[in-house]
Amino acid sequence: MPRKRINIITPHFTPENTAASHRMESAARVLSASFDVNVFTLTERGKKARATTEMWNDNLHVHYLYMPDYPKGLYIIRALMEWVYARKLVRFSNTVECDLVLFTSPFMFLLNAVAKLCKCRMIVADIRDIVWHYLPEKNILNKKIKQVVTKSVHASFEKFSAMTVTNQSEKEWLLSNANVRKEKIRVIPNGLSEDKFRFLQTVRYSKPKKDFIISYIGNIGSAQVFIPLIEAIRNKEGVKLNLIGDGNARECIQKYLLEEDVRNVFIPGKLRWARIIPYYQSSSILYSGLKPEFDTAIPSKIYEYLSTGLPILFLGKGATVSLLENFDNIYSLDDYTEEGLKKAIAKIRYDKPANSLPNTLAIGENFIREKISQNFVELAAGILNEKTTSEIFVEDLFK
Repeated sequence: MPRKRINIITPHFTPENTAASHRMESAARVLSASFDVNVFTLTERGKKARATTEMWNDNLHVHYLYMPDYPKGLYIIRALMEWVYARKLVRFSNTVECDLVLFTSPFMFLLNAVAKLCKCRMIVADIRDIVWHYLPEKNILNKKIKQVVTKSVHASFEKFSAMTVTNQSEKEWLLSNANVRKEKIRVIPNGLSEDKFRFLQTVRYSKPKKDFIISYIGNIGSAQVFIPLIEAIRNKEGVKLNLIGDGNARECIQKYLLEEDVRNVFIPGKLRWARIIPYYQSSSILYSGLKPEFDTAIPSKIYEYLSTGLPILFLGKGATVSLLENFDNIYSLDDYTEEGLKKAIAKIRYDKPANSLPNTLAIGENFIREKISQNFVELAAGILNEKTTSEIFVEDLFK
């Protein structure tokens, strides 16, 4: 009996080092054990792929569409490019017949493009972020644009056979605000690869540090909160802050540090994995902060953080706080002021919490990507009426 065929449509894929690319690479590899899989993706902006099509194994082929570079920080340009290339990507995928399509956001316009242009009628939408919910409402025009986009996105949901989200808060939001049937939505959480986990679980054995070092490792973007933290530790003797990564807010923060003469905050940029490990090992605590409007999101870096067993300082509300309540050495606050962060940091320094082995073990048991990705196999097999030997389904972890 011939194997069923699955096309995966994703704007982000290897070699891009992002949460979206890691999630879809893991799904593609696991699905290829049971199905013939073709991945249709974009190159990193302005970078040529090694080949238009790469054969990863007998049942997995990756097809790249060139994505030209465009200026960072210009929202209207970014929106236009995403709209154009979402449609191109769907048409690209239509060149290979399949039995089921799995596609992933956060390209907001990909939802509508797949619903309108995809030739395959069996469609699974992986909603990694409720990005249309985060659109600004600064003025009447912004509000009108958000209303139009939201209506269009929600209308596209009717065309999908199933939808997956990364946490329970996203599921509840869709049930409450988008009129999606409960049985149509599955929770498939994010996590980290087994290889990364193997490295990170050794961090808890690191020697005590002379200085108190706070590290942030991830996207330096508009959703994250940095300035109150910088002000809370500004030029404080014996305290350092590392901001490791890149994003559309990086240049603004670097300019701020220069203008305000902040000398104990360091931004080494986006680093390869081998160079990130020493930063984890030298950290006293790990930091993550999200603006209040991103209350349904859980940053993927949180799973890396928890794997280390190090104390975590989280600034924000909602889904991430709910997840972290199940772990040790967590300092959560929703006070976005400099004073609030000063008090939290002072408490951590006073407590001197030991690194948490239970945190590491819980991540190893529940949030390894290769294991979680079996849920995509279960979902695809159910839609296509295929049999599968896996019994894994992570529906309500830490609900």
